[in-house]
Amino acid sequence: MPVSIRLGRALEERLTKVSRKLRVNKTQVIRRSLEAYLAQIEPGGIPYELGKDLFGADRRRGSDLSSTLKARLKGRLRAKYHR
Repeated sequence: MPVSIRLGRALEERLTKVSRKLRVNKTQVIRRSLEAYLAQIEPGGIPYELGKDLFGADRRRGSDLSSTLKARLKGRLRAKYHR
């Protein structure tokens, strides 16, 4: 389906430079750019699938920060206010 858009001079110059650098026509650059942009903003999958590579990213070997929070906090408070 043909689509017509108006580009400013600066954007058209950038498009021309990129198309020459990649050795493809402007239509292919626009199509690739639009596909990449839409892939970023479209909702994709369930929330777990979107963030599964980030879950557990703060884990260190032998460290379970959530289960030891109370003990660590108690120790810090005792050290600070020990008389």
